[in-house]
Amino acid sequence: MLLDLDAVQTVLVKNQSVREKSPCVVIETDGEDRWFEVEREPVEAYTQVSPVEIQHRIMQAGIVGLGGAGFPSAVKLIPGLNLDIELLIINAAECDPYISCDEALIRYQVDELITGVDILAHALQVDACVIAIEENKSKAIAILEQALAETSYGIQLKKVSTLYPAGGERQLIKSITGMAVPADGLPVDIGVVCYNAGTAFAVKKAIIDAEPLIERVVTVTGTGVAQPGNMRVRLGTPLNRLIEESGGYTDQYQYLVMGGPMMGMRLENDGVPVIKTTNCLLAVGHDQAHTSKPEQPCIRCDECAVVCPAGLQPQQLHWHIKVFNEARLQDFRLFDCIECGCCSYVCPSHIPLVERYRLAKSKIWEEHRQRLDAEQSRRRFETKQGREKQRQQEKRLQREQRTGKTVTVTDDKNQKQREIAAAVNRVRKKRAEKEERE
Repeated sequence: MLLDLDAVQTVLVKNQSVREKSPCVVIETDGEDRWFEVEREPVEAYTQVSPVEIQHRIMQAGIVGLGGAGFPSAVKLIPGLNLDIELLIINAAECDPYISCDEALIRYQVDELITGVDILAHALQVDACVIAIEENKSKAIAILEQALAETSYGIQLKKVSTLYPAGGERQLIKSITGMAVPADGLPVDIGVVCYNAGTAFAVKKAIIDAEPLIERVVTVTGTGVAQPGNMRVRLGTPLNRLIEESGGYTDQYQYLVMGGPMMGMRLENDGVPVIKTTNCLLAVGHDQAHTSKPEQPCIRCDECAVVCPAGLQPQQLHWHIKVFNEARLQDFRLFDCIECGCCSYVCPSHIPLVERYRLAKSKIWEEHRQRLDAEQSRRRFETKQGREKQRQQEKRLQREQRTGKTVTVTDDKNQKQREIAAAVNRVRKKRAEKEERE
């Protein structure tokens, strides 16, 4: 692949004028679709490889959670090196309606998926492993049952409800184990690690085939596209190429959403590239389009709290966001919100609650970053001042050694205060003398 430096500079300058922190690199491919002439080191006998080495290879392969969160997969293996992890859960329950990329992966590449699951189980040193899948995926369930019966890995299959958001990590763990992840904790705190099915497949490719994460399965669906389906796509592929491969847009087409209808992000155009967390491309049609209605005041109906899978109080979060009370937002666990969209969906006042939560999180993160930057600047300044004082002291010692005289050094701050006090006293004395003469 060739890097067009002129194009990079042009894009960087253009982005700099729009948004300071949006660097962009333009890569021109050679079109040959071949590996570089570098030595790859595939591992067949992965059970003979240490968990530390597997964790390192997964990190080097750039594997992240392919369910949509994008959390670095290697980081989840670290607790397994130090803690007693009891259960590994493979999440094959799609996180949003319309998405079926995990189901397609199971139906057509189940053996590689199971191998990836066993690699993760070996890396975490767990004895129990469960693959969770929605109960309405009958074909995928039958294929999984047959494949698991032919292996000796001891992996169990668990069917879960199709009620949204059953595919959420915390909700899935609760339904399988009966234990709730602490509000301010992680699944490892209760001895559980959860990976997406696509991530397990990517782990197999990284360890057995020595291939980094360069492609993924994407669901292209919606009434706005002619031929919905699943396809394996290279990262960086423009979304309009996926639409072309799916027969193009239909007359029903309204707009594009990257992700599902509940948690997805609406796109302004189809020139956006496929990224690691692009699990779905939804071409929304007339019958699926969300009609925005005027926002009304909150009527305190409490419907948002009823449907919240995280057990939050969305109406209280909304109130404290309006006045932006960060302390109260933390008290009401803003960052436990999984942004599933249930509260916005049922709100009779049509309040875009999830959008408000996302903005509030971003604002808090930005303020926190600014505080860290300010603290870092203060420390740099103090370090610089310390170095300057050290240099002055060294120069004084050198002068003493050169002249044989001891130089008295006064504290600059105290000396300045004494000078100010002396000046004030002189002014007062002159004023008193003037009054006496008069």
